[in-house]
Amino acid sequence: MEAFPPPTRTVSLMATPTVPEPEGDGAALLAHEIRDEASRLAHHPVEEMERLGHVVAEGESPTTPLLLTLGVTLVVGAIFAVVVTAALLVYYYA
Repeated sequence: MEAFPPPTRTVSLMATPTVPEPEGDGAALLAHEIRDEASRLAHHPVEEMERLGHVVAEGESPTTPLLLTLGVTLVVGAIFAVVVTAALLVYYYA
């Protein structure tokens, strides 16, 4: 049997690229924060949801209002979808 050669480069699963923070106004910093949060959420969703829960609880990040708004929107959207589905089922089968 042939042995596979060892990998030449090892990458940690939790490694996130470090991008320097932009200099300038608050809008550029906020856009950078949102882009960074979205990147981490796409790569490690479960760990990131737990971390975002702590970020919102602390309330010190500039993205906290956006995170709260998105969370409330998702919950209200899910409730709305269930209610509309139930109403349509009652309408068609009653």
